[in-house]
Amino acid sequence: MMKNREVSDKIELIKSYVNSNSGKWVESPRNKAFGENKRQKYQLFQKTPGDKILFKLESGNPLYIEIWRFKEAVIFLDASKGPVKIGARISENYPGISLESHLIKIAKKIYNRSSDTKTAPHIADLLVLAGIAEFKHIVPVMGRKVQGVKLTGV
Repeated sequence: MMKNREVSDKIELIKSYVNSNSGKWVESPRNKAFGENKRQKYQLFQKTPGDKILFKLESGNPLYIEIWRFKEAVIFLDASKGPVKIGARISENYPGISLESHLIKIAKKIYNRSSDTKTAPHIADLLVLAGIAEFKHIVPVMGRKVQGVKLTGV
């Protein structure tokens, strides 16, 4: 199990990537890993006081993702020891466990609401861009090949 210091180090790598690439157009690394799709390019910005990262999508829409979500993603992926479904779907009734379902459960408790924004694909992108995760295809016990993510070195 990863120690708090190790999690903090990974979060610093993410922030460093965002600061080094702030305002530059970034293509989703999912395009390379899983094939071209209509994934929007985005610009990254760290919001002061540093508790959120802004993904400014090509469409102009902003997606603010809180740092706690990245921390939870790192902890979850470390505990999983292997690739985990990213799991971004329209429905929140995910079969099995996915990064998205894990983050949504936590967000619903924190914010006391019935639904949440889909953030796992962009979180996974930034983990990969920062060099701390990689994309893998996985085949759940019962199902089709899906997109997964895992920490590198785990």
